[in-house]
Amino acid sequence: MTARSKKNLDGRGGFVLPIVILLIVMVGSVTAIMLQRHVARAKTVERQLRAYQEHHGARSLQAVVEAWLKSPGAQPDEIVSMLEPDGLAFSVNPGDGTTIKVYLFPGQDTMLTRLGGLRPDDRAAGELAIQILHGLIRNQAEYERRTRAAGPAAVDVNSASPEVVMAIVQGILSDSFGARQYELALLDAAAQSGGVTLQTMSTIATETGIDAEQRSTLSRFLTVSPDLWRFRIDMYGSPMFGSRLLSRYRGLLLLGAGASTGGSSFEQPPPFLSWESVNPDDPVAVE
Repeated sequence: MTARSKKNLDGRGGFVLPIVILLIVMVGSVTAIMLQRHVARAKTVERQLRAYQEHHGARSLQAVVEAWLKSPGAQPDEIVSMLEPDGLAFSVNPGDGTTIKVYLFPGQDTMLTRLGGLRPDDRAAGELAIQILHGLIRNQAEYERRTRAAGPAAVDVNSASPEVVMAIVQGILSDSFGARQYELALLDAAAQSGGVTLQTMSTIATETGIDAEQRSTLSRFLTVSPDLWRFRIDMYGSPMFGSRLLSRYRGLLLLGAGASTGGSSFEQPPPFLSWESVNPDDPVAVE
């Protein structure tokens, strides 16, 4: 081999090496892209499967609650007396080793913030009451604990906080002397052992000079017969594996006369007004 031919071979070798490196990089890049797409597709399928399982699992739990509500012992007027001190309404063992516990807590002690379905006059009074409540409760977390996004506009006067009752009364009656007298008398009656009744509200309205139109509006924002409940559903695993808390749900449940006519702002089947999955590891909120 002459020196010239050897030089030509070395030149071709120097040209081929970058081409080989480029091909290796291209193959590696294409492989990485394909793997990323495969992983993304697998995650999408996993999310869809999880959503499917979550949806049907939630519907199964809702069906359990609905069946219980149709039982003779679960009448709205009797629910309070049948609850355990911790709010436990009933528990179910489906037969697969799991245990489902359903808790109920009064839910109509908070103010409705979504007022789109109300008549114009009531909506104006409700919006004013919300503004007043904001002024009475500066802390945002405390404000959120005293409000809700679904359910009846009426608030249970016997379980609502003084700030909520004050905001509603002032929103409807304005800041007049009669409004202040009505508000104080109502809060005083709610603090008594017997609580506020319809007769109590009528008597207080008469004594403080509240006219018929204002009484009618008050009756749409204050009630002594609440239909709204907060629920919590806990699902525990088999005792063989330590009865670990597997899942937890919470939301709002409408019972009584309003259950058949109440709409659902969260596209949940009645009587459920809201349904939320909660991290089982989060601490249980004080009810």
